[in-house]
Amino acid sequence: MSEYILSESALTELCHTLKNTIRKGYVVLLRGDLGSGKTTLVRSFVAFESKEQANEVTSPTFSLAQAYKSQDYGAIYHYDIYRKDMQDMLELGLLEMLEQDGLHFVEWGDEALENILRQNGFNVMSITINTNAMLDHRIYKVAL
Repeated sequence: MSEYILSESALTELCHTLKNTIRKGYVVLLRGDLGSGKTTLVRSFVAFESKEQANEVTSPTFSLAQAYKSQDYGAIYHYDIYRKDMQDMLELGLLEMLEQDGLHFVEWGDEALENILRQNGFNVMSITINTNAMLDHRIYKVAL
């Protein structure tokens, strides 16, 4: 596990590390409280890939999924499964969506989903984001 303590403006450091670590087909599970910066991390990663698309990145809370073009990954998919249980995810076809060629970021991906994905042969990374009340920084814990 790696840990980064970064301000929002310094997220490019983490995005650079992610870019050198994750490949097409990975599922990145994002964990953290409301407002911790899950969507901000995805926006920063998309901006790292394509500055033109960065402003398009918003939380897919109501649409469930959004996709962005990527030279290196083909597509970057962004999901928000807040308050979705496993039955909801199966009915919505989440596992089938995650089989699409590209890179996948899933907000609110818990340990149960991580176990299911690993059992089904997915490459999974988890990033837990904690806020630091004393600083204008976030603590990012990255685990493969």
